[in-house]
Amino acid sequence: MIKSLLAVAAVSAFSAPVLAGPYVGFDTKTKFDGSDYDSTEFTASIGYSGKVGTTKYFVEGGPITTAEDGKSTETEYFLASGIGFPITDELGAKIKIKYESNDGKDNKYEVKTGLKYKF
Repeated sequence: MIKSLLAVAAVSAFSAPVLAGPYVGFDTKTKFDGSDYDSTEFTASIGYSGKVGTTKYFVEGGPITTAEDGKSTETEYFLASGIGFPITDELGAKIKIKYESNDGKDNKYEVKTGLKYKF
């Protein structure tokens, strides 16, 4: 009986860290104005995500290279962090905060919030 309880405790203690860990990612976003090409944005990121209880979190950063039509490419850097958590079994909430450098101009900041309902 005691061995069974110790086994359950050990599995519980080590199961949460399995969900957390480092990651790398690459995203591409291409924009059009009507049918005219406007720009393409390439984002590379390295980050860490995990879970504490029912709350998921992440922190990531990396370069963002933008290639605008008829202009030279520009590379800036970003840092972002966010959390997501359940409100009910069907409804969840999330918030993300992002900082982006801006080539000597005012830095860019973004706060993004959202809700998701699961049927």
